[in-house]
Amino acid sequence: MAMPLSWKVGAAVAAVIVAVLAWNGISQYSAARHADEIMRESARTAELEAQQAKAHAEQYHAQLAADLKHQRDDLSSTYQQVNEQAQQYQAQQLVLQNRKQQEELRVQASYKLDRNQRCDDGIVINHNGSSFSQVVGNDGSPITCKGDTASAPLR
Repeated sequence: MAMPLSWKVGAAVAAVIVAVLAWNGISQYSAARHADEIMRESARTAELEAQQAKAHAEQYHAQLAADLKHQRDDLSSTYQQVNEQAQQYQAQQLVLQNRKQQEELRVQASYKLDRNQRCDDGIVINHNGSSFSQVVGNDGSPITCKGDTASAPLR
C-alpha cells in the first residue's frame, strides 16, 4: 500500500516536530541538570571557602592569642626585673644610708668628751691621773667646747 506523498511529508514533518520537541525537552533536561550541577558545585565551593575562612580565622585567632600571651609573659618578666632592680636599689640605698648614719654617729662621737675629758671655761681639758692639760687642735690652738661637746673632733 502506497501512501500519498502529502501523508509522507506530513509524517516527516510530524517526525521532525516530535524530534524537535524531544530535542528541546532533552536540551531543557540537560540544561536543568547542568544548572543543578553548577549550583551544587557552587554550594560545595562556597562551603569549602567558608571552611577555609573559618580555619584561617581560627588560626589567626590562635596566633593572636599566642602573641598576646607572649607579650604578657614579656611584660610580666619586665615588671619582675624592674621590681627586682628596684628592690636591689632600695637595699643599696638603705646600706648607703646606714653607712652615712654610722659615719655621722662616728663623727658626732668624735666631738663628745670622753671620761678623761671635761669642759672648763669653754676649753676641753684632759685629765690623766693628777695631771691636767688642754686639748689642742691641728692648728695648735685649744679646742673649745660647750657642755660635753667639743667644737672640733677629738679623735
